[in-house]
Amino acid sequence: MRRVGGILALVLVVSLLGASDVRGGAALVPAGKTIGPALTATIVTDVTGGISNPGKGVTAIRVQKASSSKAVLFTSHYIASLQDECISRGFVDLQASTNSRFVGLANGWIDTPSVRQALLAQFGDPEKAAITDTDYVTCTTEDVGTGGVNGFGGVRKTLSFTAVFQFQP
Repeated sequence: MRRVGGILALVLVVSLLGASDVRGGAALVPAGKTIGPALTATIVTDVTGGISNPGKGVTAIRVQKASSSKAVLFTSHYIASLQDECISRGFVDLQASTNSRFVGLANGWIDTPSVRQALLAQFGDPEKAAITDTDYVTCTTEDVGTGGVNGFGGVRKTLSFTAVFQFQP
């Protein structure tokens, strides 16, 4: 009987501690408690090369809730300032590296207020938007030739993933 009681107490404590408290990555501010509707997002970003490599940080995001959706294409200065490409130093796992970079308040990496407004305003306060989870992370290498995409030729690295956005109260 003591053993069952101990297990139940442990489960209760773990469930209380894990409530929807989001822990952000290295450079992002933790979101704290989030509430409200969850938005599904598809994110594709160019992570080619080192800091401020031409074309690095060009990002497309599409968010969707039921039949409503919004999309933006912009340059993230946060992503452009990353030293590494798909996997951050100190990580061996693409999923863990992506979580450390993107889970937390979105204003840390969607760093242009007008972009946050255009993408998220119809769903909630853009300044309180946070990524609470990422999934289906892939890193793609593509040789786009000399002309390239938007004039950025050669081999490009693209980080793609889905994410869940929620909003702070």
